[in-house]
Amino acid sequence: MPIRKNAFSLALSVAMTLGSAQAVTNITVWYPWGPPDGQAVVDRANEFNAAQSDIHVNAVLVSGSGIQGTTQGKFLTSVTSGQVPDAVLYWGQDVIPGLANLGALEPLDGYFAGSGLKPATINPAALNAMKVGGKTYGIPQMSSDLMLYYNKAMFKAAGLQPPRTLAELDAAAEKLTVKNGNDVSRMGFIPWLQQGLPLVWSGIFGGTGKLVDASGKVNVSNSGTLKALQWEAKYVQKYGAANLTRFISSIGSTTGSSASDPFLLGKVAMEVNGQWHGNYLKRYKPDLDYGVVPIPYPVGGTPNATWINSNAWLIPKGSKNPLAAMKFIAFTSQVAVSAKHADAVYNISPIIGASKLQKTLDQPAVKLANQLFGSKNVFTSPVTPQILNLQNELTTAFEAVQQGSSTPEAALAAAQKNLDQSK
Repeated sequence: MPIRKNAFSLALSVAMTLGSAQAVTNITVWYPWGPPDGQAVVDRANEFNAAQSDIHVNAVLVSGSGIQGTTQGKFLTSVTSGQVPDAVLYWGQDVIPGLANLGALEPLDGYFAGSGLKPATINPAALNAMKVGGKTYGIPQMSSDLMLYYNKAMFKAAGLQPPRTLAELDAAAEKLTVKNGNDVSRMGFIPWLQQGLPLVWSGIFGGTGKLVDASGKVNVSNSGTLKALQWEAKYVQKYGAANLTRFISSIGSTTGSSASDPFLLGKVAMEVNGQWHGNYLKRYKPDLDYGVVPIPYPVGGTPNATWINSNAWLIPKGSKNPLAAMKFIAFTSQVAVSAKHADAVYNISPIIGASKLQKTLDQPAVKLANQLFGSKNVFTSPVTPQILNLQNELTTAFEAVQQGSSTPEAALAAAQKNLDQSK
């Protein structure tokens, strides 16, 4: 009968509608920053939601993604309580070994096939840095590497060419330093400003690969790290710890890119920084005449060596929708999508082939960063559950030498002792 048929059709239509609504998988993703980087993540989520109807991503800003080391923070609390987000984006890979060791991360290898994401499409150095014990615990989202920024006008006035080796860098630094007695008004170079971190210089001297030996034991007194610290000590001996400390305290922000960056202000002629710094120079000092070259290398070192670091997609243990989260990650890892994201945040894409599509390649720092990213001499932080303690102890040791309160040998010995006792 028509009436019964219409009722049946209506019921079927309602059931199908409800079925369709119930089929949508809602996932929550934490991201760590405000705009512009955070907004770019929200933009990718909106694009993914518009591109398909099976999964809806709710991107939520959680400062630092709730990850503070590996012993506290909102992230671990969520894992313990079972109220975890489905995925988390973090700004580095160094927390992965510790979190994996605590059982707080889901191994991702079993989700590659179902999500459509192929490991072979990801830069191997960036991906391998997120593996622990042969298992993949993170997917690189955006990557960065480091280079030497130099002031072209200062170099031209001094009749200098950009340095290729550390010997050339040291000579240029001395010639470009301006001082009156102990009062320094401009430094040619200070190794530890901005991104001149202990792990970076250790790697340039070949030490990063030796920080963890074959047995898994951390060894901060290896020859490369010692040579790096001995080289920094020569700056302290030449210019004086007190003079350097007084100068550094007077030149603005020395640990992060900003409008008060000493290179931007002409207080230093060179500094080590990432490709993102070019965006700050463009924004705050567009008329600055600067160039970028690979970090100079020591005797016996290798050209085009640089430290790379990547933001990491993580899936916490207990995620209710790990495959759906992985499908969103796969979407953001498509070549064109990843290239667009890299342009938005002045990063380099870890997805093979994406760099060719980046529109920011006309910027010298982005262009060089992409070239270095493919170098066989790139290095990453060592993969060890002790990585955060290792970084802290290295920082303490290097600062002791920079402040003139310890010798390189004594500082590294103290760091090694502390690490051995903390195991």
